[in-house]
Amino acid sequence: MVKNIVFDMGNVLTIYNAREYIYGYVDNEEDFRWIKNHLCASVEWLQMDRGTITDDEAIKSVCKRIPEHLHNTVERFVREYRMVQPPNPPMEKLVEELSQNGYDLYLMSNTSHRFRIFSQYIKSIAYMKGIWISCEHGLLKPEPAAYLDFFQTFSLKPEDCLFIDDTPANIEAAGNLGMDGCVYYGDVTELRKFLNEKNVKIGC
Repeated sequence: MVKNIVFDMGNVLTIYNAREYIYGYVDNEEDFRWIKNHLCASVEWLQMDRGTITDDEAIKSVCKRIPEHLHNTVERFVREYRMVQPPNPPMEKLVEELSQNGYDLYLMSNTSHRFRIFSQYIKSIAYMKGIWISCEHGLLKPEPAAYLDFFQTFSLKPEDCLFIDDTPANIEAAGNLGMDGCVYYGDVTELRKFLNEKNVKIGC
């Protein structure tokens, strides 16, 4: 029986369109590709999420390989990342219903130390009984050790949990360790149907 619902953050609790977000910092396709490929998809980005390098170290490293006219953009992007996020009212309502129906809710997210600043702007975070963020544990989804650490941190049994994430590899890794899950594609109605099929009580 499901007792605990575990949520990813980006594109689950929050709305995040990478292209739209990056274009808030650049005005042409070439600069977009520089930021997308050499910053957002960089080793340094993973290291920030793992908590092994600081923002300053990441900025300095990334700037060594991208055009000089983008150096200030890189710094702004890193320091401001996710400080402004569009609300996701249908998901917020679902999270509130699950909490009211007695489920313990948890966050499991790959994110950097900036989370502790911008999380105050994410309404759903207030309902989380426990928060596991990668930078504070030195582990990243979908590494098996990340899930084992999550279970140990909150004294949870995998079979009592259901995981909601927008990345199939993360759901597969959770399933390999006994935690059932659902890939969320942005449709809360579809997610509600899945939860009903799993006998998760939603609504009043």
